[in-house]
Amino acid sequence: MNPVTDVVVMLLETPFQRWKSGSKNDLLKVGRPIPILSILTPDKNKVRCFVGQIKSVWNTVGYYDLKNASRSIQIHQTSKEHIHNHLEMKNLEKNSFTKKDIINEHGILFKKNYNENVKLNRLFIEHLIDLVLFLGKQELSFCDHEGSDPLNKGNFKELFDMHISRCSQEVQNHYKSIKNTFSDLSKPIQNDLIMCISESLINQIKNEIRLCKFYSIQIDDTTYISQNTQCSIIIRYVTDKSELVERFLGFHKVNENHTAHGLFNLVYSVLHEFDIENKLVGQCYDGTCVMFAHLTGLQARVKELAPNSLFTHSLSHRLNLVLQYGCSINPKCRIFFANLTGIFTYFHDSTSRTSVADNILGKRIPQFVQSRWSSRSKILKTVHEWSRFINVFDFISNDPTSSSESICGAISHLKNLRTFEFAFLALVFSKIFICTDNLFNILQNKSFDVEFCLIKITTTCDQKRNKYEFLKLFNQAVTFTKPTKNESTSQSNFKTLFYEIIDNILMQLNTRFQDTNKLLFIQLADTTKFKEFSCKFPKNALNNLKSTYSNIFYDINKLKVELEVLYSDVKYQNLLHVYDMVKIIEQDALKDILPEVYKLFILILTLPSNSVHQVQCQC
Repeated sequence: MNPVTDVVVMLLETPFQRWKSGSKNDLLKVGRPIPILSILTPDKNKVRCFVGQIKSVWNTVGYYDLKNASRSIQIHQTSKEHIHNHLEMKNLEKNSFTKKDIINEHGILFKKNYNENVKLNRLFIEHLIDLVLFLGKQELSFCDHEGSDPLNKGNFKELFDMHISRCSQEVQNHYKSIKNTFSDLSKPIQNDLIMCISESLINQIKNEIRLCKFYSIQIDDTTYISQNTQCSIIIRYVTDKSELVERFLGFHKVNENHTAHGLFNLVYSVLHEFDIENKLVGQCYDGTCVMFAHLTGLQARVKELAPNSLFTHSLSHRLNLVLQYGCSINPKCRIFFANLTGIFTYFHDSTSRTSVADNILGKRIPQFVQSRWSSRSKILKTVHEWSRFINVFDFISNDPTSSSESICGAISHLKNLRTFEFAFLALVFSKIFICTDNLFNILQNKSFDVEFCLIKITTTCDQKRNKYEFLKLFNQAVTFTKPTKNESTSQSNFKTLFYEIIDNILMQLNTRFQDTNKLLFIQLADTTKFKEFSCKFPKNALNNLKSTYSNIFYDINKLKVELEVLYSDVKYQNLLHVYDMVKIIEQDALKDILPEVYKLFILILTLPSNSVHQVQCQC
């Protein structure tokens, strides 16, 4: 019923019996009108009885003798007709709710209970999602292999039991009510949770990639627990909110031969929905996922599809690849590193052996990590303490409490340490790794100064390639060992081996870094040189950008002007990294003022040539 100024007027115009059922119910819910300021109806200026049915003065004409109103109202209220009519009205109000109203009431109650149950389900699932995210972040298994240990139900269930006991009473009661239908957190439910979270994350990543301006791809190899070869795919980009991120898109199986054709099909299958032709600006292939012979073919095929996809590596990671390839190309080097890593595996497989080494050496032996060449450097520094290591193996082999396995291992490793070849290679690589450790730090801190890095790399290796350096290492190896008659220690043989190692590394440097000249434009974003650039603009770097990404930066003159303004501003000359500059552009809403500069800086951040930890990119 629509709101009215006077219900009485409506009743006079249309008798109550002729009203529709819904309007009758509405009127009964509203009740009789009780005027606030006057007992008189505004329309007739008379008093009427609301419950009257039989025609009388009180419900037709209206009572208007206000002088006798009090006595007349009292007489009417005590009359049989009024009491009967009032009783009939109350019965009508009681029976006014139809079946439809009852159904509606039940529907409202059902919806309320349903929504409350949905809220509790979501709250409960939210706790389970937190557990999945925690175990995933900490790289912990969800359950044991067999799942048969009654004392250990697995990380997920044990963590859940502890977590649910600390939840609110509301959540605990809800879990008890659904426990029988929830399969007691079975493995299928855990897998479903993992898949749902994975799907949600992938969809979010895809939306971010669709909104970003550029992205680069990084492919690295890894070995699954079943020893099957697979590769990981990572996408690097700057989001529309100027956050640099690297997103993991999963592991993918690859062919054993790692051909360019197979890897290209994999790259295309992952990136074809992300405007690969225009957005892909960098490609990086690390590890052995791409055979060296197929590397050029793969990056060329990707570049045909995406002309802007510059083939690049992180400078520091390239150095690791060079050392890895340079040290495995020669059989003697492969055997040397196999024996070297075997020594440290020998100690870390036994606490008693480690204790002996700690006592004699006076320090803990560094742990070997297969993927980190810095760990080899630490190991070689330890082996350099020749006499102490020999004492360690002598003690273990002569100790009556040593196991047969420990004695056999000690004798074998002791034999290797006493060979001239092992000593010579240990000294050679020890010297090389001292240089590469320093070089690694330079590449990390000077990644924007490409020219400086290239000069430093070649200079480092050239300095080691001379006969004086060889003679010093050779004579030092002689003092460590006692050459036997059957062991060839002629200078010519080891001189050839020495030059082969150095030349191999130099050749790999030239091959791996031959396209680095295309990255000279990165200097434009070197915030440590903004003050220098304000006086002398880096024209060569700008021209390099023009030739490398001519179809991205159409207005080079506008970019030059924006850079000049930026370089000359004192408040930007003390920034540590270009990522800081990008954040300032985002926070101060400068994208519209410096559009070309912003585009350049996020492109440089997108390329994997910069150190990831240095720019603190998010994963």
